[in-house]
Amino acid sequence: MTLDPRWSVWLSVLLAVLAFLSGASAQFTDLGLSPAEVKAILAIIALVLGIGNAVNAVLGMIPSKAGDTSKFYLGPKGPNP
Repeated sequence: MTLDPRWSVWLSVLLAVLAFLSGASAQFTDLGLSPAEVKAILAIIALVLGIGNAVNAVLGMIPSKAGDTSKFYLGPKGPNP
């Protein structure tokens, strides 16, 4: 099985946007959100970042082209000599 590396790139872009949002969380209260709402938003962002980074790590282990797939952790392995 091979996977187009663009999936990992777009997942990385999404995770970067979420990381910036979590870094800008101090500004959420200025938007009229209560501290409890901000806490809930940050908890969801942290959960999505953790799961997304785990998925992205697995995507990095799947070969992106058919040739020389033995270099990838989840790529097909050849017979042992």
